[in-house]
Amino acid sequence: MADLISVSEAASLVRLDPSRVRALAASGQIPAVRVGRNWAIDRTDALELARSTRSPGRPFGPGNAWALLFLASGQDPEWIDSNVASRLRRSLRLEGLRVLAPRLGRRGKMRRFRAHAGEVPHLLSDAEFRASGISAAGAHRLDLVSANEVDGYLRASQLNRFARTHALDEAALGDSSNVALSLVPDDAWHIDQGVPAAAVALDLIEEHDPRAVKAGEVLLRRLAAGEQVIGRR
Repeated sequence: MADLISVSEAASLVRLDPSRVRALAASGQIPAVRVGRNWAIDRTDALELARSTRSPGRPFGPGNAWALLFLASGQDPEWIDSNVASRLRRSLRLEGLRVLAPRLGRRGKMRRFRAHAGEVPHLLSDAEFRASGISAAGAHRLDLVSANEVDGYLRASQLNRFARTHALDEAALGDSSNVALSLVPDDAWHIDQGVPAAAVALDLIEEHDPRAVKAGEVLLRRLAAGEQVIGRR
């Protein structure tokens, strides 16, 4: 592969959600290589994908993406108009969370960083940080242990302050990282009380680490069975 690009760059080229491109790479439906914890895709293959693949639907905006994730978790998104909520419920009922997942990528823009191991507990306890993925596994009684990794959400406007406070170094494509932050637009921030379980499950599955995927699948099955699993701070 002579001209490798990131998943985000490939997603922009093919006009698909990054999570969809990442899933295609993980499943072998588009040629890709692992560079550290990330996927890298040849630009030529991405352009070929653009010619042969149609988007599964228009991506949800950040607010609606979070509303759908709350609904999928058995929680009421009070900030959404009742008519919009009804449409989102109908989409969930007809298509299901798995099918809709590629359209939910705008819930947060992923950035990866490196942090000193001794700083990890301070990141996790920061008042603005909301744990998800592997960092929320324990809160959801999942058999997955986080060592020095941090995964979660942050208000976009808080990134500079957060990075300075915790001495974070942004990781370039291919570099190792132990902090994954999904930045949520301030006007779409509705997770003061914690990340809904459906978002935690998708964040685990999108890691493509077999242990994380297994834990995410367990959480999705709980939700499908009607168990209300409310995320905690």
